[in-house]
Amino acid sequence: MGHNGIINYEVDVQDDKVEDLKILKHSETSGIFNQVIDKLKQNIIDEQSFNVDTISGATVMTQALLTSAQKAVADEGITLTPVPKAKKATTTQHLRTDVVIIGGGEAGLVAGCRALTMGQKVILVEKNGYLGGATILNGSNVVGTGSKVSAQIFDNNHDTPEMLAQDVARESLETNYPALTQLMVDHIGPAIDFISDFADLHYQKAQTQTPEHSINRQIELPSASSYELIQKVSRAFTAAGGEILLDTPVQSLTFNRQGQLNGLVGKQHGQLIKIKARSVVLATGGHGANQKMRGAESQGIDYYGPMTSTGDAYEFNADLDLQTHDLDWYKIYPHGVEVEPGVAKLTTYASKQATDMGAIYVNTKGERIVNESNVYTAFRNAILKQADKTAYLLMDERTWKQVYDLLILHDFTPQEIKGFFADTTKRPIFVKGDLTTVAKAAGVNADRLAQTVSDYQGYVKAGHDREFGRDPKYLHQYEGDTYYLIEQRDRFATTLGGYTTDSKSLQLLTSKNALVANYFGAGEVIGGANGHDSMPSMMNTWGIASGYVAGAAASENAKAQQKAGDDEANIVAIVGTNASKSYNRKLLYAMKDLMDAQASLDICEIKDLPLFNEDDLDNEPATVKALAAKIDAADGVVIAVPEYDHSIPAALKSAIEWLSCAEHPFKDKPVMIVGTSLGIQGTVRAQMNLRQILDSPGVDAKVMPGNEFMLPQAGTKFDENDHLDDDGSEHFLKQCFGNFLDYITAVAAKTTVQA
Repeated sequence: MGHNGIINYEVDVQDDKVEDLKILKHSETSGIFNQVIDKLKQNIIDEQSFNVDTISGATVMTQALLTSAQKAVADEGITLTPVPKAKKATTTQHLRTDVVIIGGGEAGLVAGCRALTMGQKVILVEKNGYLGGATILNGSNVVGTGSKVSAQIFDNNHDTPEMLAQDVARESLETNYPALTQLMVDHIGPAIDFISDFADLHYQKAQTQTPEHSINRQIELPSASSYELIQKVSRAFTAAGGEILLDTPVQSLTFNRQGQLNGLVGKQHGQLIKIKARSVVLATGGHGANQKMRGAESQGIDYYGPMTSTGDAYEFNADLDLQTHDLDWYKIYPHGVEVEPGVAKLTTYASKQATDMGAIYVNTKGERIVNESNVYTAFRNAILKQADKTAYLLMDERTWKQVYDLLILHDFTPQEIKGFFADTTKRPIFVKGDLTTVAKAAGVNADRLAQTVSDYQGYVKAGHDREFGRDPKYLHQYEGDTYYLIEQRDRFATTLGGYTTDSKSLQLLTSKNALVANYFGAGEVIGGANGHDSMPSMMNTWGIASGYVAGAAASENAKAQQKAGDDEANIVAIVGTNASKSYNRKLLYAMKDLMDAQASLDICEIKDLPLFNEDDLDNEPATVKALAAKIDAADGVVIAVPEYDHSIPAALKSAIEWLSCAEHPFKDKPVMIVGTSLGIQGTVRAQMNLRQILDSPGVDAKVMPGNEFMLPQAGTKFDENDHLDDDGSEHFLKQCFGNFLDYITAVAAKTTVQA
């Protein structure tokens, strides 16, 4: 049993080894299933075990597959021999890029592609084990107003951004943010042309041109599926040099010494990943699945979007005091059934077919509530007005047969529907029988329902709907005595409010209307362009247009930073021993993890340097030259020194002799000394000895006075991941390193004045 229904599959085993996992039939969301199943299968085959990690964002489905497969294989008496798992890295991975994108949905991918084409290095992080976000549940329909693509499709239908903006304002009852709407309508044309060319997308006229739009302008991909969009765009993104990190939820943001955003910390399969970037684009999607963020206004409206839309950004952005707006806005559709408490599945295609064949909407009083051929907003509002926020779609058997086929085609299973009819005591309500039977089973007033049907039959015969003015072409007589009454409830998948941005660059704003340096937003997480209700196709329109704009703005910001010069300190950190195991090496890596947001630490070894020999000065080793060049280019140097016999190790002394005779990179170079040992005195004598050496003629380093960091009892101060596990020591180390960065600035200023 998967998330949406039964998954039929087989496990192929040969000689007690798993050879393959073949999916025979499933009713999962294809865009998600197709991305995760190959990854899961490969993990099983590689590890010869079903005790592998589930895929983030598809945990229910993948765990169900693993559990049932393990049981099936065990029931056959087969014993697998697991391949030993490779030991997971415990050290933090450090990455650098120009632009980092948070979120792998439509908006994030378009932003990443745009930044790549503007010459930036781009990394995209996605918390799920697949790409697509909420987009993966939608169709590919979008508008192409102002694009060359649409001009060819519609043969220059004279659509304009101004016309689109007017439609948006009208349909949202003027609740849209005009400046953001203008940004959307002005950029969707160039954005469609850009992404079509970049990812080889071939848009065509959408099959459905909805009446909310005043002109035919809706386009879609040949498959009509957003999976085609995500698949092709992500493939083009990586082909152009973009890097995607899946299963990597963001833990926190990082900031430089001036308090400006300069990256993030993520976690992938237990390993921390720190990414430094000149620009960050937030494209994390909405918060619909987060019950705590939803207020009373959402009661009675079921959620059918991805259960991973939990508003994570509101957690890792908590310290930024970002400005938000309209968090209680939801894109609400009719045509849904509640399959779990508060969770719905859409029935749009089936419900539309039913009304086209003459079905009517009634409430528990047995009264019609709407013109069944009106626009979706009319349905939505009519259902919301009901005390129980529920309506019922009444149809005959000939209509039900076509409705049933469409339900099966769109995420329902025969077993699921059979279960609905079998138990009328709980949602969703699916009942059949004569008119009295269905009314009683659904809790609908039977007498009034009979009168409603009789009246409606009269309207059909007369060819005129006296009650709601329904188009006569949709007025059809009910046939036979068997009726079907199917629940209909409003549902939503996307939120329409979010963070507030500058209306030109989409740069995020604080609650005091100040721009947040280096931070841009795109997609659902920064709603407003479509107001409190978006027309069909407009969520994709906003995702693509805003991603296009944010990607460009982030690129320009990164270019400006690069031109101005990075202001972070470039530090060479020297491991002061040639021993393969050293707590001082651990100390430097712990420092790198702690200080990475403020400075760049390049950890260098001396174990490959030969013993100093004055006879070899005319034939200086390449390893010495390389280390000298790094020190010479650095803003400062940190040396982690062990203590051997009350002094520094011979290998470190030899290295400094090379670097003060053949080369002189330490001259006037700011240096910080740190050290740790198993004893209680740290490395106090070795540090004193090293200070004397660094002050000697030929070395002439500028050793930072005071701030002596000596970590005693090293064996108890690091955790299993080699991070410092002592709050007091960590606090003191941060303080000392902060002083060192100030010292570097002071030395540089003094040197400039003297020059």
